[in-house]
Amino acid sequence: MNDFQILPTILYDVTTIGDAYVELRASESSLIEATIFERHIAGSAAHIAIYSSMLGSKAACIASVGADALGTYVQHALRQYKVNVNGLQFSRDNPTSLLFAARSARILQTTYYRLSDWQLHNTKEHVMLAQSSKIVHGSGFCLWKHPARHSVFEILRLTKKFNSTTVLQPFYEPALWRDREDALATIKKTVQFADIVTPTVDDAEHLFGKSTREDYVKMYHDLGVKSVILTMGKDGCLVSEGSKIVRVPSVEAKIIDPSGVTEAWHAGLYYAMNEDKELGNAAYFANAVAAYVLQKPGTLVDLPPAEEIAELMTDRAFAEI
Repeated sequence: MNDFQILPTILYDVTTIGDAYVELRASESSLIEATIFERHIAGSAAHIAIYSSMLGSKAACIASVGADALGTYVQHALRQYKVNVNGLQFSRDNPTSLLFAARSARILQTTYYRLSDWQLHNTKEHVMLAQSSKIVHGSGFCLWKHPARHSVFEILRLTKKFNSTTVLQPFYEPALWRDREDALATIKKTVQFADIVTPTVDDAEHLFGKSTREDYVKMYHDLGVKSVILTMGKDGCLVSEGSKIVRVPSVEAKIIDPSGVTEAWHAGLYYAMNEDKELGNAAYFANAVAAYVLQKPGTLVDLPPAEEIAELMTDRAFAEI
């Protein structure tokens, strides 16, 4: 694909690249025993775009779904939350990806059927959409297989040439991506076009093996990343822009349902970044958004305005964070 040299007009606050699919979820049951499932839109890219829109950001989503009824459902759900869907592709060869999930108390069982999500083929329109965004988020969930792997890589590469901030969420789960060396090589190749990476401590352990959290941050820097935010759940996160590592505390919350918390956290981070917050301050607001979602049931929690979240969760105005 040709590189574009004309500086694009910024139209969106956030564009996400990656996975959008359908979750069928049962409550108070196991996957073996469940007979009733509720349908929800799912996927990291879809949820980050939706949560970003809830916070007031202009968001777009680039993903592949099936040319079927469930793919249309994903499209309609994104539109319902005012997310731009011009970047959706509809595969005629693969139906929309599915996640079956069942929760009983704090035990969650999941089974993925990864069908169309990895069929994302990047286009000139995708690149132009990303280049017209302040922040571009690449989901590592789609790096496991071509053509989605190449698409995430290329869109980040062609976007980083301009003024957009590129972010990679380097997801790695051995059960889904069994070749660890392939995963490490792919992530290493892709992060060179990311200004920021946002791994969880579990992702880092799966990828690098047992080590200290500070060492994980250094390992990502060694891959060529300028800024690293390592999220650690109740322990907050570590933020490093190269010179020093800063620990950002979590925000206290009663855990009701952890579904979608990572996606809400990213949306909060991007909202604060676009409001010119320093990275550490933006991460703290992201922790506040995550805490708000943690104490609400459901796979997709309605978010109030950023100012209200800040005051509810931190007893501070958003401007003071």
